[in-house]
Amino acid sequence: MYFGFLNDIKTVLKKVFLALQLLFSCLLIAQNTNPNQRLNFSATYLKEDPNIDGNILQESLWKNIPVISDLEQIKPNYGAPVSEKTEIRVAYTTKTLYIAVICYDTSPENIVVSDSRRDANLNDDDSFLFILDTYNDQQNGFLFGTNADGMEYDAQIDREGEGNFSANRQQGGVVGGTNINWDASWEVKTETGDYGWSAEFAIPLRSIRFNSGTNKTWGINFQRNISKRSETAYWANLPLGFDIKRLSLAGKMNGLNLKSPKNLKVIPYVLTQGINDRSQLNKDSSRADIGGDIKYSLTPGLTLDVTYNTDFAQVEVDEQQVNLDRFNLFFPEKRPFFLENAGQFSVGSAGEVDLF
Repeated sequence: MYFGFLNDIKTVLKKVFLALQLLFSCLLIAQNTNPNQRLNFSATYLKEDPNIDGNILQESLWKNIPVISDLEQIKPNYGAPVSEKTEIRVAYTTKTLYIAVICYDTSPENIVVSDSRRDANLNDDDSFLFILDTYNDQQNGFLFGTNADGMEYDAQIDREGEGNFSANRQQGGVVGGTNINWDASWEVKTETGDYGWSAEFAIPLRSIRFNSGTNKTWGINFQRNISKRSETAYWANLPLGFDIKRLSLAGKMNGLNLKSPKNLKVIPYVLTQGINDRSQLNKDSSRADIGGDIKYSLTPGLTLDVTYNTDFAQVEVDEQQVNLDRFNLFFPEKRPFFLENAGQFSVGSAGEVDLF
């Protein structure tokens, strides 16, 4: 009887172990499944550069490029097609990535532009954004956007935008999951008309980081905001509660043949000062300072930054704050040297504890 009891226990334990194995396997499959895997397209290679003026309808070059138009709402009607026709085209040359979008609107007189400052929030504007996962790691990327007035918005995304839970810190552009203090060199032009509005983006490849090679794949997603309906639509639709930074659910852009450009940026400066003191004889004096910064991409993942006699006057001045409570004031990092890839150095809860 004792041995029979042991056999029963062994049988039960085996069944429990098999059940746990099955449950664990199902969880892994669920976590690794991207419902947007079917969303992919091949980027078109161009031999000549388009004219970046926002006028897409009149430029014959864009007519030969496949159109992406199937956007789905996340609000107000989850899963419904976008209420206004949207046409997106993507192309690239050896040096630049181009994205053109036509945002048709049945009532263009009601297009909303609330803020034209760089990196202002675009959620309340008629706007268009896209995100690039250049390493296809489903974690990190570069976010670009504009509104109908041609405002520039860009940010560097780490760990799908996790962190920055404090609204004040996020608005300040603190490093962490979303770094809006990261400002790349790129161009966007817009045009409005009786059809709605359109925008042309030109993103120099030297402004972003990626792996060179043939037939490369990038993660990508597009977002359109239609203000008058409080509507947000995505190409790769997302569950409620997520936004475009959710790179693990992004679509794919295939067929990229890329050579990493040698990004060399030199920023010299010269400062002079002259003093003419007439209160005393022979008190005239002058002085001069020279210096500069050099940034050079040694490899796609390694950048050399050199600075000599840094001119901190070029850095944006901190916003004046008055402390009326017991909590310490926080001033976000503004120095460019510390901003690029700064999210890699955050510790603890992303964006809450920053080394720089």
